[in-house]
Amino acid sequence: MNNSRRGLWLYPLFQIPAMFLGAFLVTALLFGLLGLGRPNVAVAITLDLSGSTYSNSPQLFNAPNTVMAQEIAAVQSYLEQNSQMLKIPNRIQIFGFAGEVLPLTSSFKTDKKQLEAELKQVMQNPQLPFQVGEGTNINQAIQKGTAALSSFQDSCRELLLVTDGQADISPLVVVQAATQRVKINAIVVGGDIPALKLAAFSTKGIYLNGKQNNLKELFIDKLFTSFNSNLKWIIFWLAAAWISFMWMLSLPLDRWIFQKLGNLPPNISGQLALGNAFFWSVITPIIVWKLFYFSFSLSC
Repeated sequence: MNNSRRGLWLYPLFQIPAMFLGAFLVTALLFGLLGLGRPNVAVAITLDLSGSTYSNSPQLFNAPNTVMAQEIAAVQSYLEQNSQMLKIPNRIQIFGFAGEVLPLTSSFKTDKKQLEAELKQVMQNPQLPFQVGEGTNINQAIQKGTAALSSFQDSCRELLLVTDGQADISPLVVVQAATQRVKINAIVVGGDIPALKLAAFSTKGIYLNGKQNNLKELFIDKLFTSFNSNLKWIIFWLAAAWISFMWMLSLPLDRWIFQKLGNLPPNISGQLALGNAFFWSVITPIIVWKLFYFSFSLSC
C-alpha cells in the first residue's frame, strides 16, 4: 500500500467493504424489526398435577389460587402469545403428570381455541386426579415429552416442564432427550432440583426457579421469547458486518495509524493492516460458532 494523497474512499479496498458493511447492517436491522429467521418450534408442555399442586384434595383439584391453577393460567398466556405474535405459531401439545403421564390435549396443534377447549375439557374430568395417581414422576414426564417431540424433524424441539416436587432424574432419560435433540426446559416452583438443573444444562435448555404468582411471566418473558428468538441470525449478520468493517479499516490503519503515527515504512504498514483484516476474518466465525454451540438460548 502506498501513501497516495488520493482520498481513501476512492479506493476499491475501501469502497467494496463499505458497501458490504452497509448491506449487512441493513439486513441485521430488518431481521430484528421483522422477526425474520425465527425457527419452527414444537413444544411439549408437561405440567405437574400431583397432590402438592392442589393441597392433595380431589375437591380442590385445579381450584383457584393453587399452583395448578397458576400452571394452567401460564399455559393459556403462552397460547395467547403464540397465536398473536407469530406468523408460524409453535406446535404445542400439553401433558399432565404425577405418578403417571397423561395427554391433556390430543396432539400437537397450533390453533389456540382447539388447545384451550381440549385442555378445559380434560381438566374438568373428575377422574383425572385418580388417573394421574400419586407421586412426581419427572423421569416419565421427560420420556413422554421426548417421545412426542421426536417425530418433528424440521423443528426446534422444546420440552417445557413445570413442577413443585422433588425427584431423581435418570441420566439415561437425559441422554435420550439429548440424542433426540430435545431441549429440557424446567421451572421449579418454590424449590430447587439440582438433577433437573443438570438435565437442562446438558440439553442446552433453560432452568428457572419460580414462584406460584410469577409463572406467567416466566412462560412469556423467558421461555416463549427464547424459543422463538432469531437472535442468532442478527448476530450472524452483525458478525459479517464486523468483518467488512475490519477490511474497510485496512487503508485508514495503513495510512493514518501505522505510517503517520507509527512511522512504519509502507510495505510493513500495509502488511500489518491486511493482517488485521485477515485475523478478524478468521477469528470472528470461530467466536460466533462457539457462541451458537455453547449458548443455551441461541442454538436449536
